[in-house]
Amino acid sequence: MQIESLAGLGHLASTLAEWHVEEFGNLYDEAVWNLEVAVREMEQMATPGSTDVTLVAFGGTGRMASDVLGSVSLIATDDLPGFDHLMPWLASLFVVQAGRGRGVGAALVDAAVELAAARGDDVVHLFTAGQEAYYLERGWRTITRVELGTHTATVMARSLKVWRALNRRS
Repeated sequence: MQIESLAGLGHLASTLAEWHVEEFGNLYDEAVWNLEVAVREMEQMATPGSTDVTLVAFGGTGRMASDVLGSVSLIATDDLPGFDHLMPWLASLFVVQAGRGRGVGAALVDAAVELAAARGDDVVHLFTAGQEAYYLERGWRTITRVELGTHTATVMARSLKVWRALNRRS
């Protein structure tokens, strides 16, 4: 498995946007986030130099949509009302069915956390509607729970100071 930035891989933007909207679209008001918005966001992150970044996991050596195992984004804001003062956000962790249970998600999260640490961030945030246990097992802590449409979402954080200390020892 190889993990690379989406930057320079614009041909994947619409496919990733479709997958993300299918998986996460129910969490947002369609007027705020929909396929059109998601495609624009992915295209922007496919532009080299973008401050918001999507990381893509590939199986094998190809760089086509059929080679993608999953993706995750590290973004400034995640459109969660009342939390726009927090940044950055780990967002839209998605692993294709064939990649699930193989460590792809954990590798993508670790790569995003490593990127945030390298940029000098002290904390990374996320929200999840159903995967709290997954993130707790990986060192994240729960901040609060909020109502997001018809779902309850858990807002979580990971200290990069702790992450840096742990990774210096290994």
